[in-house]
Amino acid sequence: MLNRVSASVLVALGLAAAQAHAPAAMASPWALLAQSKPASTPADDGHDHAVMSDPAAAGVLDEATVNSMRAAPLPKQIRVEVSATVQKLAASAQVRQAFSLLKSDETRFVKEAIQISEIPAPTFEEAKRAKAYAALLKANGLRDVRIDSISNVIGVRKGTGNGPKIAIVAHLDTVFDAKTDVKVKKTGDVLFGPGLTDDSAGLAMMLSWLRAMDQAKIQTPGDLYFMASVGEEGLGNLRGIKQLAKDYPDIAGYMVLEPIPLPVAVTANTGVTRLLVTFKAPGGHSWGAYGQVPSANHALGRLITKIADMPIPTSAKTTFTVGIIKGGRSVNTISPDASLELDLRSLGNGELQTVAKQVEAYAQQAVEEENKRWGTKSLSVSIQDLGGRPGGMTPADHPIVHGWMAAAESLGIKPILLAGASTDAAIPMSQGIPALVLGFGGVTGGFHALDENWNPTNAYKGVQLTFLTTLAMAGVDGVSQPLVPKR
Repeated sequence: MLNRVSASVLVALGLAAAQAHAPAAMASPWALLAQSKPASTPADDGHDHAVMSDPAAAGVLDEATVNSMRAAPLPKQIRVEVSATVQKLAASAQVRQAFSLLKSDETRFVKEAIQISEIPAPTFEEAKRAKAYAALLKANGLRDVRIDSISNVIGVRKGTGNGPKIAIVAHLDTVFDAKTDVKVKKTGDVLFGPGLTDDSAGLAMMLSWLRAMDQAKIQTPGDLYFMASVGEEGLGNLRGIKQLAKDYPDIAGYMVLEPIPLPVAVTANTGVTRLLVTFKAPGGHSWGAYGQVPSANHALGRLITKIADMPIPTSAKTTFTVGIIKGGRSVNTISPDASLELDLRSLGNGELQTVAKQVEAYAQQAVEEENKRWGTKSLSVSIQDLGGRPGGMTPADHPIVHGWMAAAESLGIKPILLAGASTDAAIPMSQGIPALVLGFGGVTGGFHALDENWNPTNAYKGVQLTFLTTLAMAGVDGVSQPLVPKR
């Protein structure tokens, strides 16, 4: 799920213009970032490498849009020791063989993404897709595969037992209901299908990795956990990854898969709080009871006006929106009930708590004002927490961020942006466990829309980048030490 810069993941940022001859579509910021070019190429001199980090300067996006997506500045230099580790990995015979296998496997990878995407999996209804995905993991060499009580799928690729346990996570659920036509259609090079990129392609990429690792005989010191989570979208409120983090507390690092363009890594999770505010009043006839009872609808209007003018913190990007309003019984009834659903987001947990408390205060003020207007005390308000997502961040100077930058550079990809989004990475990040959110290549767009789309041409480049970054985190026996310590 993207917030997605929405992640869910970053949500709905427009259609990607995948190819010049593709059907007309509005280019999203992610698609434009994928088209950006570096200002210069660092010399391969064995020293810390400078990286280009300003897509606004490159003329790709305006500065305001970039700033709204940026979670932290990119490190100006890649650490020498991390760069050496990644270069050693990329040059090893095993990884070179795996790269070749991943490239040649692109057609199968895309086919499996389509296969998964065409199994309906609304949030809270993921069981059918979970069963199918568990079977795919087993068919691709994993013997230790299980489905837990809420339909999370967990497959373990055993390591030698001396290294950190690393989880690779993609989510099973989609925002689309069970009646949605999920049949994938193709126009030119572009595939269209609800949920295809968010997150069926991430699930399929794990299968491609398993095949490549087995054939190239890559062994990691620690176990690799291939996880397919439920409840990542909407009111699922990350219930899947919350359960996984509880059941597997010794996982030392997470790689979360989402439709993120090659030059971008998500290193911060947008904190989310969702509230249901409900006003209750006696109600009455619009003529006969006028002046005797307050209106729940009017109180709702008072609250919305206050929220619309609410000052927001500037210390961390913070947003609000009244997404749903309901109320009234008939046009000639003084409303006995009214409600709204509010979405609050911030890159700072403290800032998120501040605006949530302010909304609660505004709701009480709306009650007082409406009751005072009619000289009564019969209007009341209740506030229900609909759930949310904690904020968190992997520091920009963490070795796994440097590992991603070094991996990108080794593959000829210039890192552009460290972004914030709302994804499964929220849970490990909020617990101080290092996590990255990376993509699977190609050009994506239309997240959470019926015309969600993906041009998977040369998607193998993204598959290789995320694969190499994950190996750097985990380490490879006989080649490199892990960037993440055991937990």
